[in-house]
Amino acid sequence: MMIPREKKRARLLPGAALDVLGSDLLVRCASYLDADGLAQLGRTSARFGIPQVGQQRSLANEAARQRFRQSATDEERSRLPKYGDESDVGLLRALEKLRQPLCFDELVGNGFSPQEHPVSLTSFTCTANEDWSTAVSGHVMRGGRHPVEFAITHEQNFPHILLGVIRPVSLTDGIDLEADWEGNVNPVVVSSSYNPSVAEKLRSQRTVNWGESSVHCCAYNCGSGHCFWADWNNEDDEDEYSDWQGREGLDVSGTIGLTVLSTIGLLLDLDEGTLSVFKNGRRLGVMKEGLGGEYCWFVIVGMPCKIHISRDPAPN
Repeated sequence: MMIPREKKRARLLPGAALDVLGSDLLVRCASYLDADGLAQLGRTSARFGIPQVGQQRSLANEAARQRFRQSATDEERSRLPKYGDESDVGLLRALEKLRQPLCFDELVGNGFSPQEHPVSLTSFTCTANEDWSTAVSGHVMRGGRHPVEFAITHEQNFPHILLGVIRPVSLTDGIDLEADWEGNVNPVVVSSSYNPSVAEKLRSQRTVNWGESSVHCCAYNCGSGHCFWADWNNEDDEDEYSDWQGREGLDVSGTIGLTVLSTIGLLLDLDEGTLSVFKNGRRLGVMKEGLGGEYCWFVIVGMPCKIHISRDPAPN
């Protein structure tokens, strides 16, 4: 025979158990979850996923808001301005990604071996001698200052390597390596006059988060030191190739075939709209102005080399 206390416990359903707990306690418990956990919680429980009467946000979003407010540093906040339509769970997810090591999430071109797919590599090796190939980091930068360092192992000859920033686009979604790229994946030279089909497909991925800047792709040429950039719409090559004060490429003197290690640092300052270059720890200067909106780090290679990407903690 069931005693009264056991009968009462049997009638208490999970939903009812949540109802007897206060919102503050539920938010505190939920705040121990990461962004993916909070998103899952919001999908499985209306109490957490839908704003209740008198509340600005759902309990899952409130837990994410409090966790972001308590854990994000001033520097992290400057790098993550909140979008108007962005949920607090989405902003917390962006914070978690910001704290992860940089890696290459998309490798496109004939210079990469099939073993490197799928990717999320801090380093990659390119084997191509002629065709251009491109590696893109999936980390999206939206505000503040973002330093990066590329460690490049290459032969002591003219380095066919470009390093820079690109809009968060896919280079393969609806874009065929042979039919569209013709085996040469080099988004910095794409325009309406050169490879217009790819230019249109890249521009079609534009979002409001790109902002007003027309600099959609900007790279430092390791060989000559020149700045290459594109808006994927320009009719001629004038704006794709430019000089800048402090321009300096990697040293190419020495014995051909000798393997060397070089480091190139870049600093994307979205507060100032600039991209600066550092060579082996020495600041060369501002390479490009007028940047704004979202960008990802990327590398274009046309020679055998190995490249490692990492955050540079303290650029000047």
